[in-house]
Amino acid sequence: MKRLASRCATLRHVNRQVRDGRLAFRPFSCATTFSAVRTSHSFTPRSLMPGTVEVSKQRFEELLESEMVHFARALRPHPMTLQQILHLTDPAALRTFLLEELPIRYARRVQLVESLPNWKSYPSMRMIRSLYAEAFRRLRALTQDDNEDTFRRTLQDIKRKNANMLFHVVRGARAVRTNKSFTDDQVNRFLDEFLTARIGTDILSSQYLSITRPDSPTSIINPECDPVTVVRAAANDAATLCRHHYGWSPPIDIVDVGQVRFPFISQYLNYIMFELLKNSLRAVVERYGSRQAAEAYPIRVVICGDQDTVVLRVSDCGGGIPLADMDQVWSYMFTTAKPACEEVAAANSASSESDDEDSDDDGVAPLAGFGCGLPLSRNYACYVGGWLELNSIPEFGTDAYLYLNRSGNGQEALRTDIAELPVPESLLANGNSCDAGGGAPLAAEL
Repeated sequence: MKRLASRCATLRHVNRQVRDGRLAFRPFSCATTFSAVRTSHSFTPRSLMPGTVEVSKQRFEELLESEMVHFARALRPHPMTLQQILHLTDPAALRTFLLEELPIRYARRVQLVESLPNWKSYPSMRMIRSLYAEAFRRLRALTQDDNEDTFRRTLQDIKRKNANMLFHVVRGARAVRTNKSFTDDQVNRFLDEFLTARIGTDILSSQYLSITRPDSPTSIINPECDPVTVVRAAANDAATLCRHHYGWSPPIDIVDVGQVRFPFISQYLNYIMFELLKNSLRAVVERYGSRQAAEAYPIRVVICGDQDTVVLRVSDCGGGIPLADMDQVWSYMFTTAKPACEEVAAANSASSESDDEDSDDDGVAPLAGFGCGLPLSRNYACYVGGWLELNSIPEFGTDAYLYLNRSGNGQEALRTDIAELPVPESLLANGNSCDAGGGAPLAAEL
């Protein structure tokens, strides 16, 4: 009987140093590799390299599962700042980093799903687990010898398949809550951790795809992001959506105090401002009922900042939020409108959840009802060292304050501790064990 470390492909530990905003890599390789046996029930390896051991496809899958647990429990992700990501412009160096980093992040996401009670009972959770496990497998199958196009296509395909992840995880979490397996607070903590981790993965993947774009390579981070331009675009989109649903839209005034420029991801700022403006537009429309009455109460956006912080304030006279609801507005489970997630589910999947992996809603987005706009906006802000606050004056209006790190040196809000995550039952049944302390890797018999 042979005892082999359960690491598939090549397991490399990367010693990272940050120098002048750049990452330096010193890879170390494990000598053991695995490939599948050549049978009609398994895939065929490219070639049998020296030191390669043939195993059955079933055993190979078990080893991959073991490795995924090891990555989630014993290896830590490496938090980044926007400035560091902005300076990752060497495709080869970034590819080396992502081949190490993304599998760790995907493995931790898989384990997070498996930490939910009876997660297999929920189709959305099974789908999420399957998508991230497949992303882990595909990335671990790549090596440094694979060319840039292969890695780029793999990232693109993973992003395409995971495009509806927000819809799946919110619907799955609501199903868990409905069955009273979790309290609202537990569901909110799960979604906060899950979606925050998802932001970081998306940023890193998008950075590589951006700097390797054939026509115009550039960073996903705009080093001179103009918040006024972003706010105007978000205001135009929100007003268009409001006119679609109500036939008219209240006026929006944008005041630029300091002509601020700072490194940020324009798409994320657009999302936050779109959500805030959308909420204000709905409140004003429903309070005043007509364009003429609302003309005297425009929504006002003020943009200013000092050398450390950029501040955006959105003020409306839409009647405010009841003080009793102020804590609930940050919950993914709370909405004052009919849950739009249910409407999208009905449109996208008339039969069952398991059929909508790649579905998209081609209709016009609802103005409200998802219940995740505000908490997700706060996640985007907090992720890069900012925060989002709401102040309500009952029966008058609401002020939303968005504070963002101007220097771009705020480290991503990413958990790096080794979480108490469950070991999958399938691994325990096969006699595998896991050292959660980061010591010796998992062992398996062949």
